[in-house]
Amino acid sequence: MTAFKKIEDHLRKEAKNLLEGGKVTLVLAYARGFDEKHPVPCVVKAAADADHLVFNEYCTYNMARYLTRYPVGTKIAVAVKGADSRAVVQLIQEGKVRRDDLVILGIPATGMKNQKTGEVIDAKTTASTINPVLYDVLLGDEIHGVKAGSPYDVLAEFEGMDKDARWAFWKKEFERCIRCYACRKACPMCYCDPCFMDASRPRWADKSPTDDGTLMYHLTRFYHLAGRCIDCGECSRACPVDIPLHLFHKKVAKECEAMFGQAAGMNIEDKPAMANFKGEDSDQMLG
Repeated sequence: MTAFKKIEDHLRKEAKNLLEGGKVTLVLAYARGFDEKHPVPCVVKAAADADHLVFNEYCTYNMARYLTRYPVGTKIAVAVKGADSRAVVQLIQEGKVRRDDLVILGIPATGMKNQKTGEVIDAKTTASTINPVLYDVLLGDEIHGVKAGSPYDVLAEFEGMDKDARWAFWKKEFERCIRCYACRKACPMCYCDPCFMDASRPRWADKSPTDDGTLMYHLTRFYHLAGRCIDCGECSRACPVDIPLHLFHKKVAKECEAMFGQAAGMNIEDKPAMANFKGEDSDQMLG
């Protein structure tokens, strides 16, 4: 069982020490929202404000999302859970942040909950990454002996569909999309500026929620995240109409792992799967 209070106390202590010692200029973590079930992302720049930091089972936001907002060279401490730490690794691999600029505050955690539903999210999004894969300070004890299963177990029903049923499923889901781009804003790997959807020359797709434009947006985004999605599930949780975007990302991640022998963000020594070419790579198309 995750000792949330112990982690919270350790987080506050480490944040205060890092800021007082001048080792970082800011700490990315969590603060209380309008109640304890709705914590919010928080940037702390003064040691005196470290006491406002919190950590509980509703702190699901992936704080790696905010790393690319700061210039390279900014000294940052960032609180990361298992999947979040994979995002940090992936961003380092892609040259968006430098390892030397970061103090990674790792948080081993199970029992994290969706703020909207109270549902435990482990089985859907963090089944394979309970402990951080990269950290400088571990804010709690590593968790062992938890039967997590495969991160792809939730695909069983989806993979049991034939192609026509899959297309009908996603067509129905995408018809509900209001093109708010919350999935893009929540994703730590969506850092392109401008995003292809915001470009006007050339104009890639309609920004309004037309059927063709919506399909263009989601399929292109899925492609851009091939071999890069770190399974945090923030896209699905951020979606106001509850489109299960994580299912598509998991399917692509499963295929990429089978083809290239690596999962995104698991090893800082790896090169991104889609930017590394080996003679033994599979030439099969995604199934």
